[in-house]
Amino acid sequence: MIRTDVLVVGAGAAGAALGFMLKRAGKETLLLEMQDARKKSKLCAGALEGRAEKAFFAVFGATVDEAGLAPARLEAVRARFGGYELSKVLSRWTPGGQVTPPPEPRSIVASIRSLFRSGGRKVARLALRHAMGLHPEEGYTVRCLPRKRLDDYILGRYLSAGGELLDHSTVRAIDEERCVARCVNLVTKETFDVQYQKLVGADGAASIVRSLLDGRRQRSTLALEARVPLSGEEAVIRLTKGANGYCWYIPRGEDATVGCYYHDLTDNADVICRERLSAFSSEVGTSLSSNLRGALIPTNGDVLLRAGKNAFLVGDAAGLIDVLTGGGIHYALISAKALADDLVGGEPYETAMRSQVDFVKKNAAHGEFFFSVARSFVQKIGKPIVR
Repeated sequence: MIRTDVLVVGAGAAGAALGFMLKRAGKETLLLEMQDARKKSKLCAGALEGRAEKAFFAVFGATVDEAGLAPARLEAVRARFGGYELSKVLSRWTPGGQVTPPPEPRSIVASIRSLFRSGGRKVARLALRHAMGLHPEEGYTVRCLPRKRLDDYILGRYLSAGGELLDHSTVRAIDEERCVARCVNLVTKETFDVQYQKLVGADGAASIVRSLLDGRRQRSTLALEARVPLSGEEAVIRLTKGANGYCWYIPRGEDATVGCYYHDLTDNADVICRERLSAFSSEVGTSLSSNLRGALIPTNGDVLLRAGKNAFLVGDAAGLIDVLTGGGIHYALISAKALADDLVGGEPYETAMRSQVDFVKKNAAHGEFFFSVARSFVQKIGKPIVR
């Protein structure tokens, strides 16, 4: 019998960040990871929104630059739908980490002014900003880096704090009354028991902890992604007709990712995603390689923070992801911070996360409307795509 204060299933960003904060607070913590935590690379476009950087600072007390993660800043992003595209210059980071509004291309300003005069569509732009959680005067910043670089840093901080990690291990059964988890090493098939005071599921959209305690898997959708060479394009988001989702091309400094996101999880979802991703890759001047990977992504605002009397869920396992932007790093870190505070005597987890949960559910409930507005926005304001 292994005994620990907190058993965390999943050693990704949410689980390792939680473990780091708990170890720093004096809690004995054990992380279980199905793969090899030091070698695994999570599927992620690599976009680091401004709110994710704020959450990172709240957890580690340092900026991503001070942590040596060296993200590359996106100068602009092109949103495409049909034969039209809208180019948006993003807000800029100053050395002190403050956001300064970007100068917008004159043609875009002129187009927006013309659109405002026509009436009605100004509301659409404000609706999109509201859907992204932005205040009227707040800039939207995005910087990019390989997700493994971020995850390695977070895991390294946990291990440096003295945290314990068991690779190739997961939970097979949970005795809630005795607070005992029956676990298994997936390589040796050896089983072992862990007695805990608190149990945390940080094991992704297909969370085993959630399934065991809630009796069902949360609603999820499919994403496919591949790492590709830089093509010379700026970041490109192509909205998909008739589906609440998009394809993306995100440059990350040394390389880029292309992906396909938010499609109905039907029997042929992988075929549809592959076809659309292949066509999109050709559009942005690159080609898919053999390292195409897939993952389940939470959808529909199916949020669950507490899975039992002494069991909690964080990050993707809790269903915390923004349906509109696909942002998950922010929620992984902020939910880990809120739960860590609760477990050391701070504000209750559900209370601290209430506004975040409301935001996720709101966007999920209005996802179809927001994507429809975005598509209309690009068509009405955008210019014909020049190849």
